[in-house]
Parts: sequence; C-alpha cells; structure tokens
Amino acid sequence: MGLRNTASQWGRVSRAFHWVMLAMIAVQIPVGFWMVEVYEVYTETYADDTWVMYTSRIHHTMGFLVFGVALARLGWRVSNPTPDLPPALTTYMRWLVRITHAALYTLILVYPLSGWASLSAYEGEFPIFFLLWDDMPRIVPQVEEGATFTYEFFAEIHRYCWKVGAGILGLHVLGALWHHYVARDGVLLRMWRGG
Repeated sequence: MGLRNTASQWGRVSRAFHWVMLAMIAVQIPVGFWMVEVYEVYTETYADDTWVMYTSRIHHTMGFLVFGVALARLGWRVSNPTPDLPPALTTYMRWLVRITHAALYTLILVYPLSGWASLSAYEGEFPIFFLLWDDMPRIVPQVEEGATFTYEFFAEIHRYCWKVGAGILGLHVLGALWHHYVARDGVLLRMWRGG
C-alpha cells in the first residue's frame, strides 16, 4: 500500500488527511461552543476576560491549523487520482457522492475563512496566538457597524457553515455506513485501512 491513491484504493496520505481532519474538527467544534459560552458568561457578569482570551486563542489557532490542513489536503486531492466508485452505484448515487464531497471540501475552506474574516472585520483588536505570532493579518478590512461586510456578516456565515456542515457530514457518515453494512462494497474499508 503506497502513499498515493490508485484506482482501487486510497493512499496513506489521503487517508491520513481524512482522519486528521476529522479529529481536528471533532476538537474544534466543541471548543467553538465553549468559547461562545465563555463569551456569554463574560458579557453577562463582566468577569475576568482570561477565559475569553484562552478559549479564543485555542479556537483561532485550531481554525488556522484546520485551514492549513484543508489547503494541503485539497492540493493532494487535485494531484492524485481518486479511487473508482463501485460499479453497482446508480447515476443518482454517483452524483450524490460527488456533490457531498464537493460540499465537504468547500466547507473545510469556507468555515475557517469565514471565522478569520469575521475577526478581521471586527472593530476592536483580535489577538490570535498562532505558533510564534501574536497577531495574524486581516483578510478583509476592519469596518464600523452599519457597513455591509461587518463582523456580524462573516460570523453569520461561520455559524451557517456549522449548520450546513453538520447536515452534510451526517450525509457523508450515513453514506459510509450504507456502503459498509448494506452494499458491503468495501468503500468504508478503503478509507479505514486502504484495502
């Protein structure tokens, strides 16, 4: 079993990208909810903002890592063939697979970018600890309230990505389980162990 994909199996690199991305998202989503909860407590009680900064930095750093892995994964995907779909799949199922995968790749890019854009548009400072930097460049201009592309605009896209992403990820998981338990065509095993 090699590093690159073949017509019949996923290579080690593609499988590693798949499972590492899953693990990162499985950590990032709860941390995001934790951060929002801390923000709400902070704004209600005017408590010490140490926890706000702590949860924000974890979430922001993880978001940048997810974005970096997503870019690398997309580059790897473009430069590698993908294994053939099982021949028994109907045309409808083939389209569903392609649309679901395209949506997942779009989300793993738009989700962190919308978070970064919301921070960039925010009127105040947005300290982000990412490896050796205390701050990251803004990808959209800082704007005042009332402008079109405000913090709220990009934050809403970020929240929408969570809702849409949960549905698409659920569809992806259901599809994998269907392949494994109903069709028994080895699709899940190709991603799990490569064969």
